[in-house]
Amino acid sequence: MEANHDIHNRSRNRKQERWPRWKQNGQQKWSNKNIATKTNNIPDNADHQQLTKSLHELCITRQLIESPTGTQKRRRVLNDLDAMLFAWSESLLPGSTSYAENIISPNTDKSSAPSLLSFGSYRLGVHTPDADVDCLVLAPPHATRDDFFGSWVDVLKQENRVSELHPVASAYTPVIKFEMDGVKIDLIFARANNSKWLTEQRMKMTQPLTGDDGQIEERVEMIVDDSLLIGLDETSVRSVNGVRVAQFLLDMLDGDRTRIDNFRLTLRAVKEWARVHGLYANVLGFLGGVNWAILVDLVSQRNPDAPASKLLQIFFRTFATWKWPNPVLLSKQNHPPKGVKPLPIWDPNENFRDSKHMMPIITPCYPQMNSSYNVGEPQLRRLHDELWRASKLSDEILSGRKKWGVLFEGNDFFKQHTNYLQVNIVGTNEDEFRSWFGICEARMRLLIAGLESPSAGVRAYPFAKFFHRREGEKYVSSFFIALRFAQIAKKINLGPLVTDYLQVVNSFEGRGRGMDLTIHLVSKKDLPSFVFAADEVKGNSDAKNDAETPSKVNNQQSDVTGKATNVPNDDKQAETPLPSSSKKKTLDEANISPSANISPLKRTRIS
Repeated sequence: MEANHDIHNRSRNRKQERWPRWKQNGQQKWSNKNIATKTNNIPDNADHQQLTKSLHELCITRQLIESPTGTQKRRRVLNDLDAMLFAWSESLLPGSTSYAENIISPNTDKSSAPSLLSFGSYRLGVHTPDADVDCLVLAPPHATRDDFFGSWVDVLKQENRVSELHPVASAYTPVIKFEMDGVKIDLIFARANNSKWLTEQRMKMTQPLTGDDGQIEERVEMIVDDSLLIGLDETSVRSVNGVRVAQFLLDMLDGDRTRIDNFRLTLRAVKEWARVHGLYANVLGFLGGVNWAILVDLVSQRNPDAPASKLLQIFFRTFATWKWPNPVLLSKQNHPPKGVKPLPIWDPNENFRDSKHMMPIITPCYPQMNSSYNVGEPQLRRLHDELWRASKLSDEILSGRKKWGVLFEGNDFFKQHTNYLQVNIVGTNEDEFRSWFGICEARMRLLIAGLESPSAGVRAYPFAKFFHRREGEKYVSSFFIALRFAQIAKKINLGPLVTDYLQVVNSFEGRGRGMDLTIHLVSKKDLPSFVFAADEVKGNSDAKNDAETPSKVNNQQSDVTGKATNVPNDDKQAETPLPSSSKKKTLDEANISPSANISPLKRTRIS
C-alpha cells in the first residue's frame, strides 16, 4: 500500500484546534478536569415514577424489549435444544441406541442428561429482539469436547431447522454458532467431572413461575456453585464463568423483583446509549455486554432503593468521574475454592501487564479477570468524554429541561472532527467475506493503537461500528477513526502508523483473491452519506450505501510507505451538510480543513 498524506497548513495565524503541549519524552501532558463538583449538587425532586415509566416506554419504542411471542419462541427453541442434547448424550453411551432413535423415544432417566445454561444478555433478561442467546452445554463425564465439535455438529447439520452453522473449535473459548428457527445461538461446552453433581443440582431446580395466562414467566436455570470447578481445565473454567458471572449479578439483587426490574431497565438504556454513540464493542477495545452489566450492577448495589431513572443518572455521574485505573470490584479477591487448582487471576501488584490495564472491570467470580483488558487510550478517552456528556444530559432530564430521547439521538461523531480514516473490508464471496472480516475486525485494535502516536502528533478517536453494505457484487464493511493533530505538528507521516496492522492482516494464510482492504483519508465534508443514515439512531449497522465510494488507497501490497506532509488549519465554523455523494479524491489531493468550532477535549493522563 502506498499512502500519500498531503495535509497542507495554509495559515499558522488562523485559529487552531487547541492541543496539549508535549513533554520532551514524547508523551502527552494531559490536563486534569475535575467534573465531580458539577454533578454532586443535583436536586432530587424529580418525579421518578413518571420518569421511569417514560424510560420504559422509550425502550419499547426503540424495540429494545422483546414481545411475548418472541420470548416464547426462544424458550421453545431452548427446550427443543435440551431434548436434542439429551438424545445426543445418550447416543454416546456404550451400547446405547442412535440419536435418531433416542430423539423419538427419549429415556426417562435424566442422570446422563446435559444441562443447557444461558448467560449473557438473555440470562440477565436484557436481550433485544434480534440478539443471540449465549448458552453453555454442561455435559456429563462421558461426553467430550471432541464429541461436541464432532457428532453434535453432525446432529445440527442434519436438523432442518438449523441454519448458518459455524463451529469455531480453535477460538479462545471454543464455540458453535448457528440459528434455529431464526433464533441465533452461540453454544459453548464444559464437562462436569461426575454425573452425581449434575443430578443433585438438577434436583435443586425449582418449578418455573407461571403468569395469570399460564405462560412460563422465566426459564429456570441450574444453579452453578464453586464445586463445579473442581478438576476442570482452564478452557472449561472460562466457559463456565459466563454462567457464573450472570448468576452472581442477579444474586446481588437479592431476588427483589423491583430491584431486578430497575437493574434491567437501566442496563437496557445504558447498552443502547453505548451502541448509538459507538462505544459498544469489546473486540474493538471498548466495552461489551458483560462490562456494562458489571458497571450497572455496582451502581445497583450501592443504591438498592433507587428507581431506574435515578440509577441511570447515578450511573453516568459515577463513571464520568471514576478515577481510572482504580478497578471496579463487585467482590473481594479470593483464593481458589476448596479443591480447585490455582488459576491466574487479575493482580496488578504481582503481574506487570495487569498493572498497565487502563480501565479494569473485574469479573466477580474466581478466577477474577479484567473483562476490559482490551481498552486502550483512544477508547478510554472517548468513553470518558461521552460519559461526561451523558451525565450532563441526565441531570437536565431529571430537572425536567430535557427528555430521555436526547441520550439516544443520532451521534454527532461524524460532525465533531475534521479528518477521518476510512477502512473498507471487501469480499466478493459471502463466506470468504465473513472469514476475512473476522480477521480484520479482530486486529483492528492494532490499527487504532498505531494511530495513537504522541511522538507523531496524532490522536485517534475510533467509532465502534461497522457499516455493512453491498456494492454491486461486493460485500463491503467500513470502519472509521477520527484523527486529530497536535498544534505544533507541521508534517504528519501516517504510513508507519498503519504498518503493523497491514502486516498482520496481509499475512492471513486464508486470504483469497476476492479479499481486499482499502484505507483512505477523508475530510468531514467528503464523508459517505451512509454514516448519517437514519438507522444510526437504532445502532443498526446494515445501512444501505447510497453514496459513491471515495477513492481508495489499495492495500493488496504489504509494502507501506508514507509521505510526510503538512498539517492544515482553518477557522470555518459552518456545519457540514449531509452529503448526497462523496467527492472522489486521492489522499495527496485531499483538501482537509480542520473545524475551529470543536472545543478542546482536555483529558487526564492515565498512567
